[in-house]
Amino acid sequence: MLLALFILLSFQVLGEGVVRLLNLFIPGPVLGMVFFLIALLIWRPMRGYVENLTNFITRHLSLFYVPAGVGMIEYFDLFGKYGWGMVLTIILSTTVTIVTTALLFNWLLKITGKGETHD
Repeated sequence: MLLALFILLSFQVLGEGVVRLLNLFIPGPVLGMVFFLIALLIWRPMRGYVENLTNFITRHLSLFYVPAGVGMIEYFDLFGKYGWGMVLTIILSTTVTIVTTALLFNWLLKITGKGETHD
């Protein structure tokens, strides 16, 4: 598990480094995830190294919401000021994300041929 953690953190640091070096507008960890995805596609054995850790992280994903909850309590006064705007933004962004994901999924099914119906 230590090797897997090292691999995941290395890609996060790599993403952060590239973002700072090139002064990009996206967060470093997001770029690190893109690099990680590319590495997984290019070098398939890496999946075996990180699979146990990623399954563990996925099973305990709810723990990652604790810091966000603490942050919400810390800045609770902002909800009084901007609450409706924040709620509207969350609803709209969630809707856009779900619709985009569904359209992309359908498109990928069509181009791979797995979405064909057999009447």
